[in-house]
Order: sequence, then C-alpha cells, then structure tokens
Amino acid sequence: MTTAKKAERTLQQVKMPDDLHRAIKMKAVQDDVLMQEVFDEAMKKLIADRKTKKIQYLASPREGKSRSFWLRDSILTEVQSAAEQDDVPVNRVEYTALVRFFE
Repeated sequence: MTTAKKAERTLQQVKMPDDLHRAIKMKAVQDDVLMQEVFDEAMKKLIADRKTKKIQYLASPREGKSRSFWLRDSILTEVQSAAEQDDVPVNRVEYTALVRFFE
C-alpha cells in the first residue's frame, strides 16, 4: 500500500513478523546503512532472481505487524511490474523479497 511520497522514494507498508523486522534492523546496523537501503537491496535481489527462477510468492502472516519503509521509486516501478506480470499484489512481492533476502 503506497501512502506517501518523499524525494525519490515512496512509502510502502508490508505486514511482517517481529523477527524479520529485527533482522532488517540488524543488517542495517552491520552494514552501517539506513534501513531503506536494506529494503532496496532485498527488492533488487528478487527482481534479479525473477530473471532466472520462478518465484513462489508468500503471503504476509496474519499475526504480523504492518511496517512502513521508503522504497526508491525506480525499484518500486520494477516491483510493480513484477507484481503485474506475476499476477500478485505488490505487498506480496515485497514481503517475499524480504523473506528470501534473509534465508
């Protein structure tokens, strides 16, 4: 769900479990980057993987919390295109990208 726009980023929201959110925070601290850069990296990896693999998309867990993050507009365009081509919601593409990134 897109809710706001800031510079070259758009605010996205995905429901996720606390442990996934913690893993994102920890990776940002380890790599000394902003969390939004971890989100960008996870999305880019899924987009690249789609070129060589069939992606099994995951639904966000019912008990997860909605978390917001800023995604670079150019990456969001690719995510939206992937969602349309694969006939799945954008937030499902985003959630799957995050889970796969931390596997």
